Amino acid sequence: MLTSAGYEIRQNAGYDWDGLRRGKESFVLFQYTLGGRGLLEYEGRRYEVLPGSAMLLYFPHENRYWLPSGGRWKFFFLCLHGSEILRIWKNLIGRYGPLITLSPESAELKTASAICLKILRNEVRSPWRASSLAYDLGMTLLENLHRDLPSTASHHRPASIQNAMVYCRDHLALPIGVEEMAQAAGYSRFHFTRLFLKSEGVSPMEYLTRRRMQLAVQLLKTTTDPVKLIARRCGYKSSGYFGKVFLKTYGLSPGDFRKTGMY
Repeated sequence: MLTSAGYEIRQNAGYDWDGLRRGKESFVLFQYTLGGRGLLEYEGRRYEVLPGSAMLLYFPHENRYWLPSGGRWKFFFLCLHGSEILRIWKNLIGRYGPLITLSPESAELKTASAICLKILRNEVRSPWRASSLAYDLGMTLLENLHRDLPSTASHHRPASIQNAMVYCRDHLALPIGVEEMAQAAGYSRFHFTRLFLKSEGVSPMEYLTRRRMQLAVQLLKTTTDPVKLIARRCGYKSSGYFGKVFLKTYGLSPGDFRKTGMY
């Protein structure tokens, strides 16, 4: 869930955050530098945080970021919490490190900046909407960083896994499962599941469910189709089961989601 967001210009040396002194509750940070510079220490290594770079951090953890004396730092940030978003952040940091470079046209930056604007304009008025936006940001980062980061990035998605993900996205309306994704990748289900989890940090079924839930939200927002039809378009034969999965993901039923107008 999104808990806070902001746009700041810091010019005082008092801006200094210690990752082990941010309280006991776990949360994560996305902070994108627009101008100036900051400094980051992560597990004993120091980084210069320049325009175009985003910090991915979680707390409590051994990290510190601050404004150097006499400096100036312009940025926007998002704070999020929840076990799933924490797991995604740890996975991303393990692949790419705590500091990533994002182009102005990247899907990741567009998603993050749009979410920040929604928060600052007070357009997010329910915890369910906040959870949905946090989920969207996590998925956008997971799906796009492998393509947008420079070739020096440590993580390279295997072509077989990419084939399975493309197959998944192209066949969401069909009752496909892990078996069909494994066939698209050219592996046995057992071997594919292990490879997918190692590559993406989530199981194939979790990924498939996330994609279906994203499609469901899009259809609920942009069409007047009945929930039963949307369930079928998302690959669910049973609208009742579809509703249970949606409720577990977003905290309310598809019908209530549409009625709230929280999008």
